[in-house]
Amino acid sequence: MEEIRSGGAGCRKRRQRANKSSLAPPPPPSPLDLSSFDRTVFPLLLASAANLRNPQARSITERFLRAHLALLRTRRTAPSSLPPLPPCFLALLPLLLTSRCSSVAALSAEVVSAAALWSLEANTMMASDDGVIKCLVWALGSRSRRVAEAVCNAIMDLSSSPIGRERLRDSFAIERLLCSFCQMAATPLYIDILDIVDSSKIGSMRENILALFLDAAIVLVNTCSVEFLYQIPKEIVRRFLPFLRALWDKIRCLELPSNYSQKKSFLRGTKCDLAATIFRLSMNQPDHETWGSDKVRISIFGGKESDFENFVLNCWENSPLILSGASENLEKDSNIFSSLIHSFNRKMTDDVLDSVLLGLVSCPPIASDELDINFFLNEVNGSLGSPIMYGQDIKILKTQELTTESLNKYVKKELHFFKNDTGPIFIDADSVQKSKDAFRNGYTIALRGMEFRSGKVAAIAEGLADLFGQPSVGANLYMTPPGSQGLAKHYDDHCVFVCQLFGCKQWTISPRPTSILPRLYDPIGSLHGSESSMNGSMQILLKEGDILYVPRGYPHEAHTIIDEYEYRSKTSNDFSLHLTLAVEVEPPFEWEGFAHVALHEWNEKQKQASCQLFDSKLETSRTMFVLLLHVAIRLISDHDPIFRKACMVAAKHWSADTDVDHRVQTLLLSQRATFGYIIERIHASSNCIEAFRIIETVVQERSDDSLQWMRWLQHLPQHGDVDEKLDFNNLVGVLDDLIVLYNEDNKKAMIEFTQFKSKFCRYVIFEDACKSFGILLEKYRKTRKQYMKGMLSLHSKNS
Repeated sequence: MEEIRSGGAGCRKRRQRANKSSLAPPPPPSPLDLSSFDRTVFPLLLASAANLRNPQARSITERFLRAHLALLRTRRTAPSSLPPLPPCFLALLPLLLTSRCSSVAALSAEVVSAAALWSLEANTMMASDDGVIKCLVWALGSRSRRVAEAVCNAIMDLSSSPIGRERLRDSFAIERLLCSFCQMAATPLYIDILDIVDSSKIGSMRENILALFLDAAIVLVNTCSVEFLYQIPKEIVRRFLPFLRALWDKIRCLELPSNYSQKKSFLRGTKCDLAATIFRLSMNQPDHETWGSDKVRISIFGGKESDFENFVLNCWENSPLILSGASENLEKDSNIFSSLIHSFNRKMTDDVLDSVLLGLVSCPPIASDELDINFFLNEVNGSLGSPIMYGQDIKILKTQELTTESLNKYVKKELHFFKNDTGPIFIDADSVQKSKDAFRNGYTIALRGMEFRSGKVAAIAEGLADLFGQPSVGANLYMTPPGSQGLAKHYDDHCVFVCQLFGCKQWTISPRPTSILPRLYDPIGSLHGSESSMNGSMQILLKEGDILYVPRGYPHEAHTIIDEYEYRSKTSNDFSLHLTLAVEVEPPFEWEGFAHVALHEWNEKQKQASCQLFDSKLETSRTMFVLLLHVAIRLISDHDPIFRKACMVAAKHWSADTDVDHRVQTLLLSQRATFGYIIERIHASSNCIEAFRIIETVVQERSDDSLQWMRWLQHLPQHGDVDEKLDFNNLVGVLDDLIVLYNEDNKKAMIEFTQFKSKFCRYVIFEDACKSFGILLEKYRKTRKQYMKGMLSLHSKNS
């Protein structure tokens, strides 16, 4: 019996050892051995995953995940055609990612991460699995730091492919990342990301969970379209942006020793990527406070409606005008310049210089006819947030009289403090100090794009743009030391309002040499030979509170003076600080542009009216005549100054005054009268042959560069199928048909064109053109507002 009992006990022990050993999973098979995995490994893995509360089942799952993870990490040199995960295992991953067991969830995320880096095909396979992507995004909210880190790394690795980024965004990964970041940043248990942003700890950012979440969010935000960003709830972005701006304010000023080459490279990438994220997320935030057009009108032109009306009818784009204001009016809160003036400490020149120069980033130019902000963002990828660039953002210069041996006389010439002959110069902290020294030596500091750097200036610029019905108003700031001249004599391609903030300046405005207004962006002509002719010049002393209006095309120059008796006693400093507001009339918003809009709108109506009686030959000839008439209108504008003037049919130049109807009627009647003149000139013109010669040259040279001014017409709506619409970016092929049409019977073609032109001039409707003009204006404003919001967010301290 003893032997039997002992034998029975031994059998039970051996049976128990056998049962325990049977729970150990076989080593994971090669990815190629899918049949073996399905038969032997997967059933055991599935049973273990379904019962992870059991320690043995959990151990089996963890051992398998670690083994497969090691396999993926050691065989990255394997052919990309090999599948990194068996299909059955891939189907099980969503369950493992959402496991309450943090070790299993974290290991599963690490497997996803390693598989995403296996190959592009493997990345696509992982990203195409809805269950994996959705559960991965869900796991971002895990309370386990290890799981959150592993999931974040997996998202970063999946984001290395376009399909991965797209599927993550579609599964609300950006929203989840932003919310999780805000929750963690507000929790004391997590290290403040700002505390580790310095030269000694920059490397530790990679180990910080907040930095990890931020990296993942930056990658997804910076690689998606603006349209997708607009789908992110504004409230989430509103909570997230303050953290980014606080980090930006600290990291953009961070300097590293030159021997920190690796860290410095990482820092630069972080700064540019962070700047791009702030820019992108800020574009859809609520509008900043702006001064209404009424407030701007009252502060600049006075409280009476008739003051502005008289200005528009008599001075606008016609003659200079000084709008005198008392210095004390600038201090009133109702004045649009008061908050800007209060932001400077006028008693300390260095403080004013610091306010002007510190904390600035470069504002890259955006093309005037670019109405899709996505193209701009692609162009400046990797450079947003860079220091200001000399020439583009800032100029430090003075004008001196020099003797020329050939002419044996004195001439004025601009001298630049920084020479950028060898390449772009970025103004860093060291250059700021040099700029201060240059100012003390008589150099003027001219800072461009103030409407993108200061919310106070942006508020004024937007109100002024509304007042004149234009897409935007530029703003430059000029700080000139005593007894000095900054810019040499020149004229501008835009009208300017010079607002004297501090000090005084002596201006000389010469007569306009021609009645033809310069177009925006056209090359500025030389003023040589005009220096000796001072007949009819205006001499104006601009004092604090005064505003000087200078129309485009008028040569002008200015210098600071010290008036001992009248002015010096009123202030403790002698330098001059003035803000220039530039009303930039884009080509579509001149009267020439309005004529093009009217022609386009009228032709679209003709197309719709004849759509049921389609005649291909008639449609072709009409398209040819439309293009020919566009060119003819352009030729008229080269010689008629009215065509170059700003069209103000969309201007907000009225208020709630009792006699508003009379004021509005007067100004609208003047606009309608101008339109009538434009149509009469088009009808009476006989430049058809000249217009045709231009088109003929375009076809012969196979280049439409001379018609690039027409590109903005692509932003007007066109009816019909895609192949029926005009491609204003490629007109050569279309113009071939016009040459054929003309060569078949040129006399008949000219007669038909004259009839077409007469029909347009007789039946075009002013109100229809106004409607299309307004729609086009809003398109331009939308893009510029997106740009302004993005840039202001990078200058948040200045705003």
